[in-house]
Amino acid sequence: MKFKFYFLLLSGFSFFLYFTNLGYSIQTFTLQEVILAGIKNNPEIKISEKIKEEYFYQKNLIRAEFFPKLYVNYNYQRYDMGKNKPILNLHSLGPTLNWNIFSGFSTWHAYREALLLVLAQDENIKTKTLEVVLEIVRAYLDYFKQKALYEAALADLEDAKTLLRLAQKKYEVGLSPYADVLDAEARVKEAEFKVINYKYTSEIAKAKVLTLINYDLLKIEEVEFLPIEETHLKPKTLEESLKLGLVKRPELKSKEKEVLAQKEKVNSVKGEFYPTVDLFATYYKEDSKFFPEQDYEFLAGVKISFPLFTGFSTWAKLSQAKRALERKTWEKNNVELLIKQEIFTVYKNWQTADESYKSAQALLKSMEENYRIIQKKYEIGLASIVDVTTVLARLSAARAQMVTSKYDLIFTYYSLIKATGLIPGLEE
Repeated sequence: MKFKFYFLLLSGFSFFLYFTNLGYSIQTFTLQEVILAGIKNNPEIKISEKIKEEYFYQKNLIRAEFFPKLYVNYNYQRYDMGKNKPILNLHSLGPTLNWNIFSGFSTWHAYREALLLVLAQDENIKTKTLEVVLEIVRAYLDYFKQKALYEAALADLEDAKTLLRLAQKKYEVGLSPYADVLDAEARVKEAEFKVINYKYTSEIAKAKVLTLINYDLLKIEEVEFLPIEETHLKPKTLEESLKLGLVKRPELKSKEKEVLAQKEKVNSVKGEFYPTVDLFATYYKEDSKFFPEQDYEFLAGVKISFPLFTGFSTWAKLSQAKRALERKTWEKNNVELLIKQEIFTVYKNWQTADESYKSAQALLKSMEENYRIIQKKYEIGLASIVDVTTVLARLSAARAQMVTSKYDLIFTYYSLIKATGLIPGLEE
């Protein structure tokens, strides 16, 4: 219900944004709107939905066994008894009705099995949805990460140009050798290379987001995304996450339904040991010429079949179904263990990312202060150009580390949400 509420609310908001942005060249989308578009349009999710439809129609095929079968039969027989006796041509046309009214509950359990497998496919769709949504979140965050790295590279370039101007000024007044200018020029070239390297990576990341939501890549310039801040990220405790994951994870729910379906399969095979009861009725119009109604035949009755011996095939099917049930039970247990391990690992990754982000913040603040101090020292001749470029390189690395740790923290948070079985960006 919560997901449906989000879906309706954000869908309405998306339509509002769409119509209000018709007169503008840029359309802005939030992460929630992008996720909803991906759920609606992603081909992988559509494939999962089609697989469910196949199981749905398989269920309908089994359900059809509960109903009578009605046919229209036409028979032609030619009798040639020899000895110059006349040849007899007999035509018969009429309906035939067959109805299996009892199959040892085999059909009923087969229908229950098919129904549970359809429900398992619902969980498989949710599993694929979670995977796709997490990929959308990854690409969405990577877009802003690449943009931030590009902006950090531009800041590095500006610092390098400032250093070059300072070195040139000192060289012109004879306070520093020409080697300082060369070192500063090399630093500018390195910074320019980094800028070029990051110039188009954000566009590539944006294109991946649009691909995941099946959006026209030729309209990439008309789309912009709204950033995500890390301040609101407050994950549940490890204990709460583990409990929630064992309740919400669709992979585990799917396996549970597969186990129940296999139990129905076992019961369906057991039903083959019981007798079956069929009703039948046949009505024929007969004629030795062709179709003129001269005679008729009507037959109706009940047929009871006792499976006394089937070459041990039913026993083999039962043994196979029981082994499959044991396998699926162990698969469910294994999935449960893997979910616990995944949640534990992702939670620890979150703690690591959180501490790394705080460390990166402190490091960047320290390196900015160190660069300010070393730059002043270089201006008054108390530091060499090597000292300045060394600190500048460390400042550049601190900026990049700050960007990387920030978006790693956000992605790890959404990974933890996904690991608990909730939709990242929509349910928390």
